[in-house]
Amino acid sequence: MIDYIFKPKGSRVWRWKFRQSPADGAVIDVSLETSDKRVAERRQAQWREERQQETAGLIPAKAVREAAQRPLGAHLDDFLGDMRRRGKTVKYLANLEFRVGRLIADCCWKLAKDVTADSFQAWLRGQGDLKDKTANDYLEAGRCFFNWMIKVGRTGSNPLRGIDKVKTKEGAAQERRALSDEEMARLLAVAGERNVVYLMAAHTGLRRSEMAALVWGDVHLNEAIPFVRVRASTTKNGKSIEMRLHPELEKALREVKAQGGSDDSAIFARVPRVERFRRDLKSAGIAFKDAFGRSTDFHSLRKTFGTNMARAGVASRVAMSLMRHSDRRLTDKIYTDEKLLDTSGAFDLLPNLGAPASQGASQILVADGHFKSSGVTTSGGVGINKTAAIIGQSPDPSSAVTVGQKVKNGGSGGARTRNLCRDRAAL
Repeated sequence: MIDYIFKPKGSRVWRWKFRQSPADGAVIDVSLETSDKRVAERRQAQWREERQQETAGLIPAKAVREAAQRPLGAHLDDFLGDMRRRGKTVKYLANLEFRVGRLIADCCWKLAKDVTADSFQAWLRGQGDLKDKTANDYLEAGRCFFNWMIKVGRTGSNPLRGIDKVKTKEGAAQERRALSDEEMARLLAVAGERNVVYLMAAHTGLRRSEMAALVWGDVHLNEAIPFVRVRASTTKNGKSIEMRLHPELEKALREVKAQGGSDDSAIFARVPRVERFRRDLKSAGIAFKDAFGRSTDFHSLRKTFGTNMARAGVASRVAMSLMRHSDRRLTDKIYTDEKLLDTSGAFDLLPNLGAPASQGASQILVADGHFKSSGVTTSGGVGINKTAAIIGQSPDPSSAVTVGQKVKNGGSGGARTRNLCRDRAAL
């Protein structure tokens, strides 16, 4: 055990060196902040006792005890600063600040000791209009804050850890719908200066906050293939992405750009909020809720983008990348409006199961060791129940021909089939 006080050469202030056992690691060497030996010895005894009690788990660490005396608001500022240095998005930080700040204010949490599971649940019971998902968001924000407090040594436990999240009901969340082409045309016709905003949302799938953060320096109209670069600091997943500009969106942006604007100025002076968007829907004759109870809001334009990619036959993995989703199921299930898909037309692509196979079908080996071709079909897929058996001769795969298909030397496939059969019959 190391435990003594000393004055360094040339110093008037006493210092203390302490280590209870080699297992504790480095020796503590701290100033006792006094030049009086008797005061230094009293502090030595006091601090020694505190260290021993900390080691035994009888009292929290000194850093925790000091942090317990600081207002939670000060800890929140430090927490947000750390999250900002770690590259969290502006929207993420804003949500954390609002939710944790509201909990501190509404629950009257002044110090860390004031935070309890009971006080949080009492607050939650008083929020009658709070949706289940939103309640879980508040709980998650509070947990995140206290997990950080534990990580940096400012508290010893997370008082919100034992609270269970609210079980959300299946389908309880408000379902959005996508807009049809005809509805988009009507909306754009009444949008006025907001026309380019709605075009950008429907042709790129950018979120409202991402669009609000765009500046002219992000738009590259003079490239061979014009595109917009969405900065990582503005996206939900913290990753940058380049999106090609649809021709009509490119044209609209050029018209706005012609009115002036520096590279660091915002493209959109304002992105319509809920009330403005609803008024535009009303002017366009579009109901806020459809016959299925699904709502239409600004985020519906992002769903419109996802649905239009599905309608165009864009591969699901490509659509997932452009939507910037981490799970393909989110793209397919949530951001694709199946009611705008041509589900009826899918039946036209199905094969005739009762008809013989068409061109390219495999040939079948018969009992005597020779081949016979599969049934000949018309170009429309309707089978002709005729089979040319090739007996006594070497198999000729070319005999399987589809009626109506042109051959290189002219003439019809049907004529060539008849001639071939006649020649073989003569043999």
